Amino acid sequence: MTSIQSRYPLVAVVAMAKNRVIGDGQQLLWHIPGDLPRVKTLTMGRPLIMGRRTFESIGRALPGRANIVLTRQADWTGEGVITVSTMADAITAAEEWIAADKQRTGEIVIFGGGEIYSAFMPYLDVIDLTEVDLNPDGAALFPEWNTAEWTETSRTHHPSTDAAIGFDLIRLERRS
Repeated sequence: MTSIQSRYPLVAVVAMAKNRVIGDGQQLLWHIPGDLPRVKTLTMGRPLIMGRRTFESIGRALPGRANIVLTRQADWTGEGVITVSTMADAITAAEEWIAADKQRTGEIVIFGGGEIYSAFMPYLDVIDLTEVDLNPDGAALFPEWNTAEWTETSRTHHPSTDAAIGFDLIRLERRS
């Protein structure tokens, strides 16, 4: 396993169904009114580390954030992204981006997909989770975590209605 260190907290921002599914490789599997503005608040002014397929599913670089794409494809590029091939290079690029402007927030956001979350799981400090009350089919999963290593510091339940899927907003912090 690659060992990485960061001077900034690593925060996973993820929407996950009850069965751990985060995607099907094609499109968003649900729409939760208000979740995209929440994600924007959690990520604005921060570097995002994501895989190539996640970036391609978004379709563009997200403004106000460093879009760092971790990929095995050495010749891959994307408009408005920093392309890296190792976790260590992703952390270095994120730290350099934060250091270049005092207005930027000292957190690094791990933004998916499943392989990226799995690779960074041992190093995460925080998981900001939207847990969606669904059990869809999908190939991309959020990795399991050892609950003994994490403390749930907040949970807000949003019940389903005729107009919206139920979900919980959960913040988990790694125990020191």
